[in-house]
Amino acid sequence: MPEFKPLNFFRYNWSHSRIKPDQVISPPYDVLSPDDKNKLAGEPFNVVHVDSPSSYQAAAHTLTDWVKNKILIPDQHESFYVMATDYQAGNSSRTRWGVFGGLRLHPFEDRVVFPHEQTYSKAKDDRLNLMKTTQAQLSPIFAVYDDPALVLEDIGQACLNQEPMITFNQEHGVKNRLWRVPDQHNQSIQNLVLSKKVFIADGHHRYETALNYQQSMGREANAPWNHVFIYLSNISSPGLEIFPYHRIVSRNRSFEWEKIKNQAKSIFTTSPVSGPESLSALTRPEAFVLYENRKFTLFTPLEESADIFSRIGAHVLDKLFLRQAMRLSDKDLSSGEFLSYTHDQNQCIELVNSGQAQAAFLLKPVPMDILGQVCETGQVMPRKSTYFFPKLPTGVLFHLW
Repeated sequence: MPEFKPLNFFRYNWSHSRIKPDQVISPPYDVLSPDDKNKLAGEPFNVVHVDSPSSYQAAAHTLTDWVKNKILIPDQHESFYVMATDYQAGNSSRTRWGVFGGLRLHPFEDRVVFPHEQTYSKAKDDRLNLMKTTQAQLSPIFAVYDDPALVLEDIGQACLNQEPMITFNQEHGVKNRLWRVPDQHNQSIQNLVLSKKVFIADGHHRYETALNYQQSMGREANAPWNHVFIYLSNISSPGLEIFPYHRIVSRNRSFEWEKIKNQAKSIFTTSPVSGPESLSALTRPEAFVLYENRKFTLFTPLEESADIFSRIGAHVLDKLFLRQAMRLSDKDLSSGEFLSYTHDQNQCIELVNSGQAQAAFLLKPVPMDILGQVCETGQVMPRKSTYFFPKLPTGVLFHLW
């Protein structure tokens, strides 16, 4: 059973005159371009100085300096924190609730915490070197659980009676509010998670890094590295939504789309449609739309399969269209020369219309029940299958030891 506990967090000293949430909190390190990092680093106390540093030693030195000069300050006792994230999904307004705390580490074979994406050694080596040098977990794992009773959401609603500790904005009009959870709710949160399965939404590399760090240090009783810094959100909440990652086809090779579409007719039913909104009316999650030459074409596999992966659009697109109809090889698909990814459907269309991209594949989101089934099989989905929006910011809290 998962053990979830409050942590002795460090946080920015929000009473400091030079520390403003919008200036020091950052998007997660793995979505930042070099230009993004340079811009954020213009603020002397922005979290990129320690989470996306010029060197691991520089991060450790900066972190030590911030603690010494009370830029970062420790909590007086172990606490959970709850965050409300307000955002737009289509034409509707949503609020996603999540709680920050420490989850006891479990290897995946324990079947307590479940991954859904493949990880890569280079990224894990980077995060492990940073963790070893700073002795800290600087950004939280994003994970989900299922609670139709909405216990966390009720606790969040109770927090609305208090002023938030901080309020800050992210891009795309996202607004966040953070509260320390009153101690009387701690046991309810711990009991809630004890009975749940935990599915990693974002941060697979960091979770595996935390396991590797624990292995290198040993499972010393009460050691801080036995728990991973995590944000948990409820998949039964109307505020949590999974978005798809769409695919953009570069101009590195010219494709004959009419020929490819004809070849695909042996595998898919195809039909011209007016736009990507045609996907929302379909019950089959594996369908997708190809946009090229200002034309939208809907593709739906001819056969429905009992295999859970055949209901994931990214898997069907990769296996049946990119490899069979377009004849792309493993090397082509792993090279990064042909495909890029975005959750922004409008960006796909604009890039094709402007001539910067050759075509785009627009996918449906992976339903949460399918994500859960894949996780429980012990298998992982294709790269860039899910996009949990909004991304979880870095710098809200820190787990130092």
